[in-house]
Amino acid sequence: MSRETILKNIEDALQYREKFEFNTSFIDAINHEENTLLEEFIKFQTNNKAEVILSSRDKVMEDLQKVVKNANIKKMLCATDLSIDIDNLKDVKLLPYEKSIEEVREDLFEIEASIVEAKCGIANLGIVGIVSSIQSPRLASLIAPYCIMLLDSTKIMPNLYAGVQYLKGLHNVLATNILFIAGPSRTADIELQTVFGVHGPQKTSVIIY
Repeated sequence: MSRETILKNIEDALQYREKFEFNTSFIDAINHEENTLLEEFIKFQTNNKAEVILSSRDKVMEDLQKVVKNANIKKMLCATDLSIDIDNLKDVKLLPYEKSIEEVREDLFEIEASIVEAKCGIANLGIVGIVSSIQSPRLASLIAPYCIMLLDSTKIMPNLYAGVQYLKGLHNVLATNILFIAGPSRTADIELQTVFGVHGPQKTSVIIY
């Protein structure tokens, strides 16, 4: 099939797109045992082997500084859409992810950690939702041995359905690349032994503010 034919078929199909309406519904059948979504998120995120740090808007920089110090992080990759200004972090070199991979290839192999902004948390699964963008490329949460995620406590959703609806509402369209991260990357494919860091970070921390 020629390129012209394919494009013509797409063009013909697009004129019918607005005629279709998809109504979805969801029933949350899970029995929520915790009193609040925050408590539930912390419980399950901890079960997923992530470190959870309960902070506040006033203390988030202080707690982030402690994380950097305790992990002895000297070089950190940063998404450029963070909700807080981290330029004043001490004893760490910040590498904003604002250049192409080809331009920063050597630096990427040397970073010890990365920091990204979670767009939402899912309480009943203990996972965070991250939307890939120019400001926060997908690689930012995957390439470093240690990934630090910032999460606004008001953006914790009860379940995955509510989380997806929230992410869709951010721009009135569902992003094409969404990551749901449950904690450190791990697999047990080899001799049924759990190994961390095979497909992503060996350690993750979620700082809730």
